[in-house]
Amino acid sequence: MSQSEPGEVNSIRVRSSIEQLDAARLQERFAGLGLTSIVEAAERQPIRVAGEIRGTRHSGYEDPPLIAVTVDDGTGTVLAVFNGRRRIRGLDAGRTVIIEGVGRREREHLVICNPAYTLLA
Repeated sequence: MSQSEPGEVNSIRVRSSIEQLDAARLQERFAGLGLTSIVEAAERQPIRVAGEIRGTRHSGYEDPPLIAVTVDDGTGTVLAVFNGRRRIRGLDAGRTVIIEGVGRREREHLVICNPAYTLLA
């Protein structure tokens, strides 16, 4: 058994606990709203999921307009892709949103193209 720095083991435990607490917080927030959890979302079927925006990516100005928004509900993540848009006000990291559309799997990720969305308070 190898020796580790005293703070190293504790920081791994704390980080794991924080991630677990954050996932539980998100799952609790969206419970009872009649939504599908991202981990249970069926491919090629209409779905309605909610989560917290973890990040956004925008295409370059020389590329066709595109915004990709990563949404996390505590069970998994979905990538909402908006073609033909360079900016959507309100879709910023930390906001909560409901996403509706038909999902498909791409490289192990659930992707919904041009979904309907509702920003939550």
